[in-house]
Amino acid sequence: MKPRICVSLAANDPSDISALIRKAEEAEADLIEIRLDYLSLSSSSALKILEAFVEESSIPMIATNRDYKQGGLKPQDEDSRIRLLVQAAKAGFQYVDIELTTVEVKLVVEKIKSCGAKPIVSFHDFEKTPSFQKMERIVKSEIEMGAEVCKLVTTAHSIEDNIKCLMLTKKMSQLTKIVCFAMGSKGLLSRILSPVFGGYFTFASTSRAAKTAPGQPSIEDLKSLYLKLGVYE
Repeated sequence: MKPRICVSLAANDPSDISALIRKAEEAEADLIEIRLDYLSLSSSSALKILEAFVEESSIPMIATNRDYKQGGLKPQDEDSRIRLLVQAAKAGFQYVDIELTTVEVKLVVEKIKSCGAKPIVSFHDFEKTPSFQKMERIVKSEIEMGAEVCKLVTTAHSIEDNIKCLMLTKKMSQLTKIVCFAMGSKGLLSRILSPVFGGYFTFASTSRAAKTAPGQPSIEDLKSLYLKLGVYE
């Protein structure tokens, strides 16, 4: 199966997103993630702007408004943060990312589904890669919360951390659509190989300077590696 690549886009000014969407399309990304926690949006104009993003993109879109404790750009009022994600679902985003740690996450997942979007339930560990057993429990918790895609991202301190993520991806891909890899320079192996082991997609940036997470490669570099590995024909 050809690896799917999601390009993550981040900008402060909503008017800058259009050019970034075009850049992602030109790079032949499979999905586009819009990091809403980076954007300056007023509640009165948010829905119209989000609808414009969807109209401009020919690629499926993911709305992410990352909780600060889970790697978001800034602290936010929680009700406002969730409201913006629901607006993204109403605007036509195909996927909406919600953290497993969110209060009453199951209710939020149900609301996202009722608006026509597919929920990605995510969990990030910025300190370590937990044991295989703990990671398995996290993914099963995401499934129980109603995730259509389960996302588990850890931090790598060794090659072994990559192996744990890849083995988990292979196992859990039999149960659900899963995105799993490790962040940081030592986690690059898992980022690259995750789709090969059954991961639903992996992440890249539009350029080396535009990464939105530690160790995130550019889509150009990632595709080049896939060609060298013989994954792309």
